[in-house]
Amino acid sequence: MKKNEVKPIDQKSLLIASIDKDLSDFVSGKIKGITLTLGLVNKLTKLFKIDGFNLNSFLVDKIINSNDLKNIDWKVTPDGVTHNDRLRLFLNLVIIPALKYTVDDLKKNDPFRFEALRDITEAVIASVINDFIAYDENENCFTDPVGNQPRQINIKKSKLNLFGSVEEAKARYNAKGLSPFPLSFEKLKSFSNELLLGRSSRVVNNDPTISKTNEKLQDIKKEINSNISFTQVDPKATEAVKKLDQTKRDNDVLETFRLVCSLIDKLIVNSEFKTVQKIAISIMNNKHYATWQKTNYETALNFTSNFGGQPKLVNTKEIDLTESTDKLIAVTLKEKKVINK
Repeated sequence: MKKNEVKPIDQKSLLIASIDKDLSDFVSGKIKGITLTLGLVNKLTKLFKIDGFNLNSFLVDKIINSNDLKNIDWKVTPDGVTHNDRLRLFLNLVIIPALKYTVDDLKKNDPFRFEALRDITEAVIASVINDFIAYDENENCFTDPVGNQPRQINIKKSKLNLFGSVEEAKARYNAKGLSPFPLSFEKLKSFSNELLLGRSSRVVNNDPTISKTNEKLQDIKKEINSNISFTQVDPKATEAVKKLDQTKRDNDVLETFRLVCSLIDKLIVNSEFKTVQKIAISIMNNKHYATWQKTNYETALNFTSNFGGQPKLVNTKEIDLTESTDKLIAVTLKEKKVINK
């Protein structure tokens, strides 16, 4: 390099340094956020203990119908109601009003605050019911941060006795046998969910006809039936909130459609056409769908046969898929002598 010549700026090094700083800031913010999240669970539990929660509207709601929070059987829900529906109700009717907010205002003007509260709702419920947070003589319930690891929350060791299998719970949450024992936020969520709903355990099946795929599909079906519900659009909400919730619901439905199509595609790719046929019959025979189709369209979903050169509708209403055999379906739909799979 010649004298007085300016050394060129290394753009790559500058960009890498900038990325490294951004990552450091991100990690620092993430650690602080997790610590604050655990702090919110603790403070909301304390707010409950000093009568800061009004539970009346929650307890009398038709999907709860209980005289006391501790008397609710969280494992059992009314027909058409999911566990998430109950969590949402507790958030909307108890936590948010306790903090002097309104649901509509939070959703519209402060959605990140709303999401933060929604994320801790189950842990708060489990905490106020089971009183599991452990405090030291200084009323502190958190571990000291180590390196770039966030604080953890201390849990009373005796609360492991609330689980169906104490030894298994110890292995999952307190393998070192500490008293009290610390949990990360993610572990706290798992701990809280298990306290309310029990452990989702599959009975070991020695039936050689049940494959791993079958077990996975059973789990997916159980998850959909228990914890998946479409976003509800409250007609009393503000227009902005209704518009947002309707968009969410549309996306829920679209994703469900994609899931159903992917399952049907998998059946077709594997030449399971008779099962696809049963799906079509199930849709055709659903009276609610049939009424909607008839009310709104001049066409209908039907099987037809060729009788004397003229198309003729096939009556599938007698086919009950819970009882009908493949033979009855074959006769009703006039199966040919030779079927090409």
